[in-house]
Amino acid sequence: MSKVAWDYIVPVVLPKDLKGVTPGELPANLLVSAVGGGKLHHIAAKAWAAMVAAAKAEGIELKPTSSGDLYRSYASQKSGFLSRYTLDKVDGTSTKTFEGKTWYLKKGMAMLATPGKSQHNLGLAVDIASASEPKRLNWLIANVKKFGFSWEVVPSEPWHLRYVCGDALPEAVAAFQGGAIPNLTVAPPIAAHKDDKKALQQALKDKGFYEFAVDGDIGQKTLDAIKAFKVANNLPADSVVGPKVKAILGLN
Repeated sequence: MSKVAWDYIVPVVLPKDLKGVTPGELPANLLVSAVGGGKLHHIAAKAWAAMVAAAKAEGIELKPTSSGDLYRSYASQKSGFLSRYTLDKVDGTSTKTFEGKTWYLKKGMAMLATPGKSQHNLGLAVDIASASEPKRLNWLIANVKKFGFSWEVVPSEPWHLRYVCGDALPEAVAAFQGGAIPNLTVAPPIAAHKDDKKALQQALKDKGFYEFAVDGDIGQKTLDAIKAFKVANNLPADSVVGPKVKAILGLN
């Protein structure tokens, strides 16, 4: 999957009840159990639950990589940091400053935010298991914005999402809270000759959004690819193939 396909990063707007709170030391009343395990800030937990339910309705499983990859206390973040970084100089690796000292990432280790600097410490972040699996990633590309999430580091961390909407619940989350699971897939029949449908699939495949058979059968896999492609190109997140989509794909 190319970088542009999911290069959606926006600043985090903090819920009001997090302002002035020390990261990694959230009061118990701000945290609730999250779907799949672990805890999240109560607003982020609502958004996560809505997104998980919507994905499930479309045959996509979303779950955290572990219960420790949602809210993390300061002590937990520090423990993870110390297991990955060392004060001994390591050539050719990245560094972070912590407690006034330069720390070097150990060889073969993934980067981790310094204690108190991670959105995990505010209960706003969740790491998604197998996020780079194409079908799952395409669904996320098409839908994370609706549920108030965005990525933070691309292209190296497709699994790491943060809730960014503060106290303003996105419409899809509010609908779920009201008892509805939003139907996010707009899937009208695509009126075209079968050769044109094949050309559409091939164009999506060439752009890195579709990896299945080019057979002219416009099913859910093709519709998901269309939706992901449109989101990546700042178009409405649906599966309608209009003039702009055709133009970008070179199908006119």
